Amino acid sequence: MKESQIHKAVVAHWKALALPGTLVATIPNMGAMGQHGLTKGLPDLILIGPSLHGYLELKTETGKLTGPQRDFQSICIARGIPFYVTYGRDQPIQLLEELGLVRRAA
Repeated sequence: MKESQIHKAVVAHWKALALPGTLVATIPNMGAMGQHGLTKGLPDLILIGPSLHGYLELKTETGKLTGPQRDFQSICIARGIPFYVTYGRDQPIQLLEELGLVRRAA
């Protein structure tokens, strides 16, 4: 599964099963370098819930963080901001359930 397909599935899952007061939103940075305000290494999604906020980087089963992504992760860790990296389609959906951003699928 391509990362873009994983991304689409995760956002669709949140839209279908979102709990009130939560947000899972795309950070529109992919392939858009050269425009003002865009920075290499930004994660794919921002996660906001009643008791948390953080970032999620989606990877294919064999994907790896790039140098700029590791730099962003380090900034988050140093400031106590949750930064998650998941692999494949199932891990990010499970994470959304664990974080209380979506209802568990029946």
